[in-house]
Amino acid sequence: MLNHILVTIAITAGMVALVGVPLRAWQLHRGRFQSQIPRHAVARTAFTLFAVLFFVPSLLAWTYALFIVYADVTCIEACAPARIRTAVVVGMLGCAYALLEGFLLTARRRGPGQPPAPGPG
Repeated sequence: MLNHILVTIAITAGMVALVGVPLRAWQLHRGRFQSQIPRHAVARTAFTLFAVLFFVPSLLAWTYALFIVYADVTCIEACAPARIRTAVVVGMLGCAYALLEGFLLTARRRGPGQPPAPGPG
């Protein structure tokens, strides 16, 4: 029972990741996160390093998941194993996306006494 719940959560996160990974990559490209991290040089360097370490695998997993889903949707014969492969790949994408969101949540966190991030506009 617990295994089914964990697999369901991973696949659900993978479905969210199909939209979330490109959105987060676009936000990183536009520099939206730069204004939300502390202005300290070590913090900016660490954010840049870890952004690469978390975004690149997420983008690769997203690309691979789309490729596998397309290959499995266009399957003609013996598609049962293909459907399992799609579930596994989308679940793995969900795990990578959960790590990415966890990184972004902690990277944008402000300590006590730090001013709030400037709002848009």
